[in-house]
Amino acid sequence: METSDYLGWIALALTPGLGARTAGRLLSEFGSPEAVFNASLTALEGQRLTAAVAQAIHSRQPMSMAAKELAQVQAAGCRLLTWDEPEYPARLREIYDPPTILYTRGNLELLSKPIISVVGSRRPTPYGNQMAEKLSRDLAARGMVIASGLARGIDASAHRGALAAA
Repeated sequence: METSDYLGWIALALTPGLGARTAGRLLSEFGSPEAVFNASLTALEGQRLTAAVAQAIHSRQPMSMAAKELAQVQAAGCRLLTWDEPEYPARLREIYDPPTILYTRGNLELLSKPIISVVGSRRPTPYGNQMAEKLSRDLAARGMVIASGLARGIDASAHRGALAAA
């Protein structure tokens, strides 16, 4: 996929009030992110969107936000994956509301290995941080991929542990 092809996908993710499940419904209905953003206000409202979400999409404001986001993604050396690409994790695609786009960096082959999420408080106790790091280090040493939302606290400790096992 060309880099510019990701703009519509990013814009969907950045549209205020538009969740992954509703974005998926819009993609099914209109066929592509570009078609969603080119739809008439009437067509968008016909999809049972709130007025604010329909107007945000119709205004195309998320597209300009997406251009800035794409520049930051490229500067960070990240790769984007949409759910219609073969590298998108098959198991993730099967959940109730899979993310429409993933920000990735590193070895994409890891996405096909067994993955466990370690998530928790953003303000954990020192014991919580120690345990998240130890558990993640041990799991990673046994071949598990550690995933999280990259938040502070337990998530960060889990990643430190996983990286220590590498």
